[in-house]
Amino acid sequence: MLSSTQFSTEQLRTVAIVGHGAAGKTTLVEQLLAKSGMIGAAGSVEKGSTVSDFDPLERAALHSLRASVVHCDHTAGDVSARIHLIDTPGYPDFIGQALGALDAVETVAVVVSATGGIELVTRRMMDWARARRLCRMIVVNKIDHEHIDLPALLAQLQETFGAEVLPINLPADGGSRVVDCFFNLSGDATDFSSIEDAHRALVEQVVEVDEALTERYLEGEEIAPEALHDAFERALREDHLVPVLFVSARTGAGNATAP
Repeated sequence: MLSSTQFSTEQLRTVAIVGHGAAGKTTLVEQLLAKSGMIGAAGSVEKGSTVSDFDPLERAALHSLRASVVHCDHTAGDVSARIHLIDTPGYPDFIGQALGALDAVETVAVVVSATGGIELVTRRMMDWARARRLCRMIVVNKIDHEHIDLPALLAQLQETFGAEVLPINLPADGGSRVVDCFFNLSGDATDFSSIEDAHRALVEQVVEVDEALTERYLEGEEIAPEALHDAFERALREDHLVPVLFVSARTGAGNATAP
């Protein structure tokens, strides 16, 4: 584990984990800490063993009452980053804690329960994050649950928040795993849609922020995902792309696949 002094300012990232109550935010944070090796194993809200819900009142209530800060380290190739995560309460009575967290971050991850769909706090946090011109992403949690309709939920998210809401991975094998759609051009079968269609939609959305890339794409050139990195970040900053990540915080599916 690296110390904070080993990271430059450019290597630091700040993300607020927000969303309606019971969407699974704290469980998601536990999985991210476990997957990154910051803790030995993910804790449980039900058992009162999570890192961010450390207050006895939170453990008794089985949900967050205040925002808490944790961090994890991520390395991809020769690039490393320290990601500070702010786990926030989701119930309306404590929404002030989540709202205050937006002043301290550059990115907002709005967690949506696949069983609950778009709820009151979902809409509010998406609107508030957009008003503050923060990068936004949507994390659809609980993809392994029964009696859910993920294609309908994705369509509802796009209808509510815009065509820029696009999946960056897709669930497969009944939500037991996910398949990346940004770096993969084709491949595994998914539970709905296809990798090819999702990848094409992402590329077309990202190249629109870069005139040179747009020309290359319109001329029929196949642009490698690695060449889209800067344009991808720009699309996020300009609110031209809101990526959707499908995950199961309970099983860990999808919690280590984001590009």
